[in-house]
Amino acid sequence: MDPALWDKFADAPQKPRRKPLGADVRLLILQKLQGKLDLALLFEIFTREMEKQVDIHRLIWELEGTATLIRRGKATEFRQTFILRFGENELGKLQYCTPYKLDKDEINLLHTYHRLFAGPLANAIEYRRVKNLALQDYLSTLGNRTSFEQDIRHAIALSERRNVGLVLIIFDLDNFKQVNDRFGHLDGDKVIRRFATILKDAVRATDRCYRLGGDEFTALLQPATDESAGKVATRIQQLMKQDQTLRALNISVSLGYAHYQKGDTSISLIDRADRQLYQHKRQK
Repeated sequence: MDPALWDKFADAPQKPRRKPLGADVRLLILQKLQGKLDLALLFEIFTREMEKQVDIHRLIWELEGTATLIRRGKATEFRQTFILRFGENELGKLQYCTPYKLDKDEINLLHTYHRLFAGPLANAIEYRRVKNLALQDYLSTLGNRTSFEQDIRHAIALSERRNVGLVLIIFDLDNFKQVNDRFGHLDGDKVIRRFATILKDAVRATDRCYRLGGDEFTALLQPATDESAGKVATRIQQLMKQDQTLRALNISVSLGYAHYQKGDTSISLIDRADRQLYQHKRQK
């Protein structure tokens, strides 16, 4: 090797070798993670501890097809993906973007952090699953009335703080009672599931849909305008016409919507949408 190149290489700063975490440090990290059931808080603690040892530009967690950005930063060419497991259960994948290629010591350190993180993460995922079930309608898999009442309050608060448009749409299925009376509840349940699928397909991924009970559904569009409600209504009508089950059972839908106005409460917003819904029904 050229002596000049050797001198340059020898003088270049070298990364200090990473030491394995001691038992006392592992215990301290585990104590910080244990009992945290909020996923955002849990990941924040985990990342903060890990960044004491490894430089991270970006961190992404992927679980069941959903990617969550944990650390926001620029993507780099140096990426490393790890599968997280707790016992027999897979807890998703973590993809790290770092400013340099991770060496063996750093990879071993990450494995240690992952082992400490896996138990608390499994608990937080299960807590979220159970909590979501409590807010989900079992038949349609949409949000239930409790979920709707929580979300509409939060949506109104957001509109008040940031002047973000909010539209509430209420849907009522026409001829649903006759289907239940004539064909039975199994066909009635099939109608509920078909319309729930159509409703989800008609709105954006960021909008929220609910079944309040029976054949009554709602959607919260935010950000949104009156034009947004019109587009959703048109899309639903198109999808219902294409659905063989709903066509065969002569199921249609009536709807009413209300745009958030300053000073609105959830009650006043629902009341305006309800009045428009029944006006729509009377015109049929």
